[in-house]
Amino acid sequence: MGGMSTDNTPRQPLSPDRSRTTERTVADLGGLTDAGPVVREEYDASIKDKRIDAMSMLLRQVDDRLTSDTSRRAQEELDEAVYDTIHYYDRWLVAMRTNLIRLGYLTEAEIDAKMAEIKARQGAA
Repeated sequence: MGGMSTDNTPRQPLSPDRSRTTERTVADLGGLTDAGPVVREEYDASIKDKRIDAMSMLLRQVDDRLTSDTSRRAQEELDEAVYDTIHYYDRWLVAMRTNLIRLGYLTEAEIDAKMAEIKARQGAA
């Protein structure tokens, strides 16, 4: 079933148990009849979007575990209501937060404290 590798040895399937079913993630819309059409239109990234993209690229230089794959995984773990209502780059930002916490770079408490500091500073201005 897995085919042959380049050295003619049989390939092992990714999952030896082909009978098990997998659950769809919030981003997996392929084959769903009520998913609607794919919107294919140009999008001008905002300055915020560009900054999130830049942060993502910089973080990959800090830790090679912070890849698009780990970002996608964190995004797919979002609650469906959150995933469907926040902007594309905001999902990236939430994934960055999740992965920075998972990898031990930050804690929820440190992020919350910094957010409170920023809000207080904005309120004083």
